[in-house]
Amino acid sequence: MKIFTALENLFTPRVLIIVNLAIILAAEFVGGGHFFAENGLMHAIAIVFVGLVIVRIFSDYAFSDRVLKGFLNIQLGFFLLLGFVHLYEYLGLNVLLLNSKVVEISVAISYLLWFLGMLLALEFVSKVYYQKKGIAIGIFITLISMAVLLLVALHLFGGLIWYLPHWFPEMMLVVIVALVVAEISSLIGMRKIMPIFYDYSRYAIPATALLFLAAFSEYGESTGILGVLGVSSEQNLYISHFLVYAVLSLLYIGFGKLKRPTGIYAEM
Repeated sequence: MKIFTALENLFTPRVLIIVNLAIILAAEFVGGGHFFAENGLMHAIAIVFVGLVIVRIFSDYAFSDRVLKGFLNIQLGFFLLLGFVHLYEYLGLNVLLLNSKVVEISVAISYLLWFLGMLLALEFVSKVYYQKKGIAIGIFITLISMAVLLLVALHLFGGLIWYLPHWFPEMMLVVIVALVVAEISSLIGMRKIMPIFYDYSRYAIPATALLFLAAFSEYGESTGILGVLGVSSEQNLYISHFLVYAVLSLLYIGFGKLKRPTGIYAEM
C-alpha cells in the first residue's frame, strides 16, 4: 500500500501533463524523430501507463462494495488486454514478423473490444442499480466473444484476412462511433443517478472522445487513407499513441475519484 500511495502522490494531474508533453517532444526530436518508433518505446510507454492505471484501480478502493468491485474488475480485465495489445503490436511487427495487415486489423478490433469492455462495466452498474435482468450484459458479452473469436481466427488462419470484405474497417469505425455515443450517454446518465460517478465521468468522457480519435488513427492506418493525407506510418504511430497516453492519464485521474463510498450508496 505504501507503493500505491507513493505513486498516487507522484503522478498528480500536473505531473502527468508534463510527462505527456515530455514524451511528445522526445519522440518527435530524439534520433531525428525515429528512435522511439524503431526501438518499440512507444509501445513500452503505453504498457507503463496501463500499469499505472491498474495500480490506481487497486489502491484505496472499496472492493467489498459489489457495484464498484464489479465495475473495477471488468475495467481491470480490459486494461490487461490493452497492455497485451501494445506488446503484441510491437512483437508482431518487429520480432515475429506477422502479416502487417493482420496486425493492423487486430489492433483496430482491440479498440472495439476496449469500448465494449467499458460499456460492459457501465452496464453492470446500471443492472445492479435498476435491478435489470441483464439482457444488455448478455449482448455485450456475445459481441466481445465474437470479436475475440475473429481475432483468434485471423491468427490461426492467416489467409482469412483476404476474405474480409473491403468495407470491414469502415464497418468497425461505424460501430465504434455508435459505442462512443452510447458510452458518453451512459456516463452522463450514470452521474445523474449515482453521484459517486460524477467526478469520474468528468475525466472518462473526454478520455472516450480521445480514444475514438486514436481508434480513427488505427482505422486510417488499415485503410491507407493517411498516406493520401500525407501522414506517414511512423507519425500515425506517434499520434495514435500520444492519444492513448492522454486517455490513460485521464482515466488514471478519473479512477482516483472513485474513492470509498459513503452514506446510502455504501449500504447497497
